[in-house]
Amino acid sequence: MGNNRVKKRKIKKKIIIVFIILVVGILGFLAYNMFKSDFRIRDFNKNIEVNYKSKYKENYGKVCYGNIISCDKVTVKTKGEVDTNKLGKYKVTYTLTKGSDKKTLSQTVSVVDKEKPKLTIEDEVAYICPNNNKIQNIKMSATDNYDGDLTKKIKTELKNDKVIVSIKDSSGNITKKEMKTKKEDKESPVITIKGEKNIYVELNGQYNDEGATAVDNCDGEVKVEVSNPVDTSKEGTYNVIYTAKDSSGNESKEEREVKVIQHENGYRTVYLTFDDGPSAYTYELLDTLKRYGVKVTFFVTGNGPDDAIKRAYDEGHTIALHTNTHNYDYIYSSVDNYFEDLYAVQSRVERITGYKPNLIRFPGGSSNTVSSFNPGIMTVLTNEVEKRGFKYFDWNVSSGDAGSAYTPDEVYSNVISTLQEGSSVVLQHDIKGFSVEAVGRIIEYGQANGYTFKPLTEFSPGAHHGVNN
Repeated sequence: MGNNRVKKRKIKKKIIIVFIILVVGILGFLAYNMFKSDFRIRDFNKNIEVNYKSKYKENYGKVCYGNIISCDKVTVKTKGEVDTNKLGKYKVTYTLTKGSDKKTLSQTVSVVDKEKPKLTIEDEVAYICPNNNKIQNIKMSATDNYDGDLTKKIKTELKNDKVIVSIKDSSGNITKKEMKTKKEDKESPVITIKGEKNIYVELNGQYNDEGATAVDNCDGEVKVEVSNPVDTSKEGTYNVIYTAKDSSGNESKEEREVKVIQHENGYRTVYLTFDDGPSAYTYELLDTLKRYGVKVTFFVTGNGPDDAIKRAYDEGHTIALHTNTHNYDYIYSSVDNYFEDLYAVQSRVERITGYKPNLIRFPGGSSNTVSSFNPGIMTVLTNEVEKRGFKYFDWNVSSGDAGSAYTPDEVYSNVISTLQEGSSVVLQHDIKGFSVEAVGRIIEYGQANGYTFKPLTEFSPGAHHGVNN
């Protein structure tokens, strides 16, 4: 009985001792870690997000070196760049240094776009096609802070008598708006004329109309009615009229102008042509031409006043194309560059006059050698312009105003001394005042000696030079 009590006391004593040892060990461990000097890090996140185009600031939380009693500042070196102008994930490392101790923290910074696109709708009501519930064109646009213009990606959906307009950017941000609807078709078909809108046909020649197509916003492709009054046996200007009507009764019309003219034989005919304009001298030239009742041809550029071109066109002169830039190095560096330049000046004339010229003159002429830095380019271009529906003109009479002549007398002498018995295509420049001054005397000489003055047309003699490149 006594022995059992002794044993129990011994066991109890051992348990107490073990417990005390554990407590002391734990307290010692805690005390060691609490008072041990080491890097202390708080509020550090391995993954963080920053907004697109926001100001990025390093974010490694709060760091120091020490224990619970004192903690000293440490040196932090950052490696890795974050470009907030570009969405994506960026790796950043922070190296903490205190004396000989170092520690590295790794962080992933995600640049994100959480801003919704801006959706602008100008129309108050969405019109629905009466025959097929198709949503008609809505004036609207969408822009995003990251993707830019998203107008082409706008989606529309007809749902419960409302049109839901939505736009979603590349980050998944969505903007939606609802529109009231109305079943009504107010838009006329759009007619597209095939081929050129202004055509010359030789007297007693053949005119084959290329026709036109029409597309309606509700009906799709619709029938085009053609009124074709062209009579090639009679000189004159004819208007071919194309008419299209949709199922709602909306109608549209377009016209093609067809001129039936006598082909020119070129006998003692003078074609005065002026390059590189318009300029301030063009107005003086137009006054002179009006006084003598003579029509000429202007090979225009991208320079000079628009209203000079408009006046020349309105007064019956031929507006033809020279060059937009007159930069030889650019124009003749490739076929694409040449036509880019040519189409630019063509667009200028069409904007000013409504007329789209197809008569051209190469800068420097087809025989130029300034293009020799690009071997064979003129051989290619002289063929290609005709394939694309243009007709080019050089000259067979030079006034010399681009080089040898510097006075009105010299220009006058150069022209009248080299006029041809047949057709004379005369080269002058309406950017040269002294050359313009000579025009009146040239006309007087020509009229007194049996010459006829005409503007160039598609049927005029070409006066082509030999191609030297």
